[in-house]
Amino acid sequence: MMAEAEVYRGAQAVVAKGEFSPKLRIYMLAYWTLTLVCSVIGIVLLPIWLVVGPIWIRRYHASLRCDLTERNVVISKGLVFRKELTIPLDKIQDISIREGPLLTAFGLLQLRIETAGQSNTGTGKSDADLMGLIDARALRDRILAARDGLTASVPLSADASPDRQLAIEIRDTLLRIEAAITDQSLQGTGTPSSAM
Repeated sequence: MMAEAEVYRGAQAVVAKGEFSPKLRIYMLAYWTLTLVCSVIGIVLLPIWLVVGPIWIRRYHASLRCDLTERNVVISKGLVFRKELTIPLDKIQDISIREGPLLTAFGLLQLRIETAGQSNTGTGKSDADLMGLIDARALRDRILAARDGLTASVPLSADASPDRQLAIEIRDTLLRIEAAITDQSLQGTGTPSSAM
């Protein structure tokens, strides 16, 4: 569930706060236990993991943060090596929701934020993989709405660089195309199929 927040992160107000499901702790324990059981060395380490793992997972779960501010998404995680990632809303290209068999069994979703100029392209992993968010779809929609509101409110100024003017013109054209497609699909008319 997203919590409305009146907290300030830096100079920006936190608009929404993502909360992480308690089921994520059970999922992580099951995932890493299955990983250890499937490896030869892991079977030896399994008793240590079953003692230390739940403590580590509880503390890791408590360290997870996802805040939507007026201009950024701020993600924080980690125990020993803390990582805080600030993603500007205007750099977000897409937010995808992923489900897998084990995630589905625990009723969890993985939210992946893909950005322009992402450093991990080709590796299949994003810096902003968030697993176990409560109401992940609602948070995704809220982030995308904030991004669209932010980018739509950027006026084209006369002193903007030519590259920026071109980017804004492309954005406006894509918004018009998207609106036309949406209008067409709402009216129930599609593109005529080609004759064979």
